[in-house]
Amino acid sequence: MTGSLQVKNGVYYMVVNTKNAEGKRKQKWITTKLPVKGNKRKAEQQLNAYLAECTQKGYIEPSKLHFCDYLAKWVEMHKKNVQPKTHETNIRNLKRHIYPYFNAFSLNLSDVKSEAIQAYCDAKLGEGLNPNTVIRHYAIIRAALTHAYKSKMIRTNPCDWVDKPKSKKYFAEFYTPEEIKHLLGVFKGTYIEVPVYIAAYLGLRRSEVIGLRWRSVDMVNGSLTVCNKVIRMFHEGKLTNMASNELKTESSYRILPLDETLMEMFKAIKEQQERNKQLCGNSYSKEYSDYVCVNAMGDLINPETVSKYFSKIIRKNGMKAIRYHDLRHSCASMLLSLGYSMKEIQEWLGHSNYNTTAEIYSHVDPRNKSKMIRGITAALSAE
Repeated sequence: MTGSLQVKNGVYYMVVNTKNAEGKRKQKWITTKLPVKGNKRKAEQQLNAYLAECTQKGYIEPSKLHFCDYLAKWVEMHKKNVQPKTHETNIRNLKRHIYPYFNAFSLNLSDVKSEAIQAYCDAKLGEGLNPNTVIRHYAIIRAALTHAYKSKMIRTNPCDWVDKPKSKKYFAEFYTPEEIKHLLGVFKGTYIEVPVYIAAYLGLRRSEVIGLRWRSVDMVNGSLTVCNKVIRMFHEGKLTNMASNELKTESSYRILPLDETLMEMFKAIKEQQERNKQLCGNSYSKEYSDYVCVNAMGDLINPETVSKYFSKIIRKNGMKAIRYHDLRHSCASMLLSLGYSMKEIQEWLGHSNYNTTAEIYSHVDPRNKSKMIRGITAALSAE
């Protein structure tokens, strides 16, 4: 901030130069109430004191930037720091919920108070949104306002006085080993047999299953490397399958062993693909020849189709309703019941930290609980 003295109507004025949120220069005239004659030194002292005080307080010219426009700019600016799917989710949350709500109040960035953000969270919870979803909305708003505060576009971050919604503990659904055996029989010969088998046996995420390539399946040493994914997202305005080697976290990159059963399964998948290639001739897609999960024409299986078709078959066969993603939980539950530690399961699933695994699978198999109480009784009854 800079300033100078100017004379107006025989009185010294402090002309302070500032910039607003858009970076445009703005002058602010402040009277010293000191007549020109004999008061120049006093006026200079008053100017210097004012500039020093503003600098110390971190003076910011109140922004005239519309709050919703600022949020949109921040989400786009933040794009490089998150996964493409996360960015797409942020945009969707902004368009569907955050922008329409705050736009109705025509708030400028500098006008946003904690009461407005608290009211937003309460309103969305009142609409029936999951608390965890509202927390994600709040996280976008808070991160954007934190950036505005650090950039000295606002004096304080209003989110500091907001009561964030309490998260809703997630309890994972899963199938028992007996239910998984039945499931594999139900899906044998179906369109998504391969994605179901891989998820049930190895507990991979859907994106990792569809992104699995033959180059990652070591048929000699019996191992599988998780290092690629395929997600469904908008690209250049069109919903499409996007392949990437940028997984969710560093821990997502992992090598899993393959036993004889899995080796035979992958061998059979490969042989079937070769037969389909011969039958279809030039009509067979060559674009996805390195992918494991392709249809009879060689095209990559749509991730969304896997989830929808999975739920449809489950309902049709009168089985307990679970999501395709719950096959991952079922795999983890089986490992837990087999006596493997949370740390080992964390590494198998590719979770970034131990707490994530412990929170999701804090429930213990009821049969193990029965063993626990029998063990306690035996210990206390021993002579």
